[in-house]
Amino acid sequence: MVPRYFFHFSDGKRRFSDAQGQELSGMSAARAHALRQVRDLKAAMCDPGIQDLSGWSMTVVNAQDMVVFETGFDLKVQSAKG
Repeated sequence: MVPRYFFHFSDGKRRFSDAQGQELSGMSAARAHALRQVRDLKAAMCDPGIQDLSGWSMTVVNAQDMVVFETGFDLKVQSAKG
């Protein structure tokens, strides 16, 4: 069975939920997918009004809604503590 991961992101005030998720081969693939999504989101935020991305983050959860890791938009990955 291929695990499903959900990629939620936040601007520090609001959470934007990923209701669909993505089936990926494991943690390594989930990390790579998350980093690609963060890079794509940063590129899409070329609006001059969004200069400070320091409060933005992505939280990746598994199908049981347990956090597996988080990354800020500075792309420094923090593993879930457990």
